[in-house]
Amino acid sequence: MSDHIVKSDLLSKTFPGPARGTENVVFENVNFRLARGEFVTCIGHSGCGKSTILNILAGLEKPSSGCVLVDGKLIDGPGLDRAVVFQNHSLLPWLSARRNV
Repeated sequence: MSDHIVKSDLLSKTFPGPARGTENVVFENVNFRLARGEFVTCIGHSGCGKSTILNILAGLEKPSSGCVLVDGKLIDGPGLDRAVVFQNHSLLPWLSARRNV
């Protein structure tokens, strides 16, 4: 088994552009390896793709191309083995705790 718990290979993300047939490239061909126990940060200017990469790692968004593996398993959607803590809470105060889940 590899010491890398997270692997990204040729990860790219695009969104449709303002004109028909165009696209906005957020990032392309991103490769990285995160070792077991390694601590990393993701920093950059507003709009540079930090949250998009984290959302892809969590399985909340799909990459336009490339793939992410966590512990050797392809990430293709949300999973019980990963969690996200959002900066702003989004509980609905008029619902019970159970109904918010």
